[in-house]
Amino acid sequence: MPVPELSGPALRLLGGAPLLAEPAPPEIIAPPQYSVAWVILAVLCLLIITALIVGTLKITRAIEKRIAYRDRPSDVDTVKAEFLRAVNDIADRHESGALGAREGHHELTGVMRRFVRRTTGQDVTSQDTSTLRADPRTRDVGELIAALYEPDFAQSTDAELQDSVRRSREVIRRWS
Repeated sequence: MPVPELSGPALRLLGGAPLLAEPAPPEIIAPPQYSVAWVILAVLCLLIITALIVGTLKITRAIEKRIAYRDRPSDVDTVKAEFLRAVNDIADRHESGALGAREGHHELTGVMRRFVRRTTGQDVTSQDTSTLRADPRTRDVGELIAALYEPDFAQSTDAELQDSVRRSREVIRRWS
């Protein structure tokens, strides 16, 4: 097929010299502006990160506080520890020679009566041993005090203060 000859306007459209345009005049182009949406997104991200950090700190502190309160000793355990220290003090003073066996037994009786009063709220400072033994809550203490009376009031006794201290510790530790 023969190729048609181009002349006139067709020649100009296909790359002839007259179609070359002049370059555009130099001008300064402004940089594209950032959208406000990016600033809002950045602020929202910072708020979310701050909320996550604060929330994590509050939750972990609440958990730690709950664990601390759960692990603390109960009131009965605190009272037991207090009276075990009092019994140990009597034993230490006896071993150092500052307290005799009779006075030690007398002090042990008072410590055990105060122990019952603090743990049960029942004033047993003037109750006799039969009353203490009759109550199931104070039976162990009543038997201990009855055993402490013999060395406390007898003229001579074979009871050792160390044995009485050991028994007092056992009664306090078993107390519920």
